[in-house]
Amino acid sequence: LLRDIDGKMNIPKNPARGLKLVNSWGKKKIDFVPIDPAGQSVKIYVCGPTVYDSAHLGHARAYLTFDIILRILTDYFGYDIFYVMNITDVDDKIILRARQNYLFDLYQKGAKDLNKVCKDVQDSIKTVKDKHNKKIKTLEEDLKQTTKSKDRDELKEMVENEKVKLGNVEKAEKEATEYIEKQGKSGAKDTDVIVGLLNIVKSEVSYLLDKKEGHTVTDHSIFRDHAARYEQEFLDDLKSLGIRMPSVLTRVSEYIEEIVEFVQTLIKKGMAYESNGSVYFNVAQFSTCHQYCKLRPECAMNTKLGEEGEGALGSSGEKKSQSDFALWKKSKKGEPQWDSPWGYGRPGWHIECSAMSGELLGNNFDIHGGGSDLKFPHHDNEIAQSEAFFDTHQWVNYWMHAGHLHVKGRKMSKSLKNFTTIRAALQSNSPRQLRLMFLLAKWDSEINFDENSLLEILSKEKQIKSFFSDAQATLRNKPLPSKMLQKWNDSDKKLNEAYLTIKADVHKALCDNLNWADAMKRISDLISEGNKYMRKEDFKPLLLKNILSYTTKMLRVFGVIFNDQVGLEGEAGSSSSSEEAVKGILDMFVDFRNAMRTEVKNMKGSNGGSGKNIMDLCDKIRDETLPIMGVRLTDTKDGSKWALEDPKTLMKEVEELKKQKKLQKEKKAAKLRKKIDGYKAEIKLYQESGKTEPREYFKQLHEDREKFTQFDANGMPTHQKNQDGTEEELKKATGKKLSKALKVYKKNFDKCKKKIDKDPSYFTTTLQEVIKKAEEELARLS
Repeated sequence: LLRDIDGKMNIPKNPARGLKLVNSWGKKKIDFVPIDPAGQSVKIYVCGPTVYDSAHLGHARAYLTFDIILRILTDYFGYDIFYVMNITDVDDKIILRARQNYLFDLYQKGAKDLNKVCKDVQDSIKTVKDKHNKKIKTLEEDLKQTTKSKDRDELKEMVENEKVKLGNVEKAEKEATEYIEKQGKSGAKDTDVIVGLLNIVKSEVSYLLDKKEGHTVTDHSIFRDHAARYEQEFLDDLKSLGIRMPSVLTRVSEYIEEIVEFVQTLIKKGMAYESNGSVYFNVAQFSTCHQYCKLRPECAMNTKLGEEGEGALGSSGEKKSQSDFALWKKSKKGEPQWDSPWGYGRPGWHIECSAMSGELLGNNFDIHGGGSDLKFPHHDNEIAQSEAFFDTHQWVNYWMHAGHLHVKGRKMSKSLKNFTTIRAALQSNSPRQLRLMFLLAKWDSEINFDENSLLEILSKEKQIKSFFSDAQATLRNKPLPSKMLQKWNDSDKKLNEAYLTIKADVHKALCDNLNWADAMKRISDLISEGNKYMRKEDFKPLLLKNILSYTTKMLRVFGVIFNDQVGLEGEAGSSSSSEEAVKGILDMFVDFRNAMRTEVKNMKGSNGGSGKNIMDLCDKIRDETLPIMGVRLTDTKDGSKWALEDPKTLMKEVEELKKQKKLQKEKKAAKLRKKIDGYKAEIKLYQESGKTEPREYFKQLHEDREKFTQFDANGMPTHQKNQDGTEEELKKATGKKLSKALKVYKKNFDKCKKKIDKDPSYFTTTLQEVIKKAEEELARLS
């Protein structure tokens, strides 16, 4: 082999199409040229998921990103794509989670003694806290001895992440303590308390159970069933997100034979060695004629990150160097295993992608993709294995890494518990909205997931929807082309120039490292121009249709408009579209509804009675009936406009509208109850303080009126009768107290008198009628 001196990429001398990509190998923007001599076929491999748990939005970021990339390469640049994605179904994370879930379920079924469970919970929390504290201490010691700024940054992030994990355990501990205290007071059954408690500390209890009993889990189907469950869930998530499936799915467990052969070849070439049943890649030997760590050269000696890539279960052999990594791991008790020349074991993490991609894509292919966190050690180790196996210095031509999704400055991650699963996200956001979120940022940049980003997405979606529905409604109401002036004026020419400029800008943006964020901005500008143009009386339908057609095409390229129908949709000139098929019926229906609404508005007393009922029915058709059929109806001052949309999207809006209406009703009902209570309080006040003059208060109403014997001119008591029948003058303190009471009474009396002066029947009739109407309205709301 020739020594790989500079590690630079050799670009093929084949036809190109103006596209430039930022290659993670070299971190430079270079021409994209396929290996195919004709410049047509492109081979791509993307690292798929490790199926140990539900996929979250961080995963959606990666797979939606590559879906958009592949759509642009296929549907815009016209390449023929052969796309391979792997499923990692053999891995330390899967083994641990499968064992933990299995052992936890067994433990929960047998847990009857609350005191014992509480003791186990305490032990579990202590064990996990000790683990995190130990790791924090080790990392902080390493940080003190590290001088390189990049290595220090990596270690600082690892320390902070470990502290977040420790904080999550402490939070669970606090919740568990509070839960036990609360349930102890409630008198709940021990069995019910145990279930609730274990749900709070499942991960901590599972960790200790696995540490003690993980080696006893030997049924291979436990691991396979666990991986199969989450593999199918992941594939269902891809479908829900509108992500196109790859040409080939490769599953690690189905390529064990190829992986073993790959490892054997590396040993024969002197690039790997066996140690105590495990096999390791010899980085030092490889580095004598290759460059190690092409993607992140600064990490070549970063043993901490390398250890992270070896997995939580580690391996059994002794390495010649800390930089060496496992190709084959000897299986310990409680781990799945396959036979090999080195005994029973299982594949290391990095080897799987090299073996499977090599089997299907050969010794050199165009693009390898994944999340940016995979650069080192995973992808750099893949490169090392494959270059050694194929005797090459250029295994993959272009490396593409999708940016991360961050939450409050941290990467979304299961271990940090700052994640939202794809399924949970789709409960409150549509697949289109999630795709738009990623389209508004560059594919290789970080995205921060927060409320502001969601508001921006909703605004963008609303702009697009409104443009299409308004344009279609406006075109629908235009006369036939033969009855319209077709000659362009200055306004038409100006818009056409803007349209052509925007098309050129979009093309330029996509050629520039697939910069769809800038492309989307220009498409948004075109929509704004189109909105202004269609408001002109003399706009040209053909020009507006061109803009609609181009906007539709680009949004379909990005997957925002999802239409991957296979088959013939209709003959040329036929009414094949859904809109054309229903246009006549909907136009007639909307005209009838408009006439009905206009007639009701003109009816005398239309604010109540049958007129209001008809208007309510019209609203019900708009808000409940038509959405089920996929029809959006919008009422405007100039009449109603209809548009066809996805029934699921519309029904989601209907449900949201129902929630809002229910909330409004509840708020209105609460206000009415408050008013009714206020009116009744007024009546009570009148009955207590409004009928008797203040000077008669102490004689007729006060609770001690029987005691008072003498009064002054204002009705204030001056003397009282004692229990023995004698009379005495009131004490000064008592007089002050009674004076305050009279002041309060007089204030209430004057308030009532003021209202009676305005309306003599206010308390006897008016308020009663108001209360009656309010109670009737409250009943209707109920």
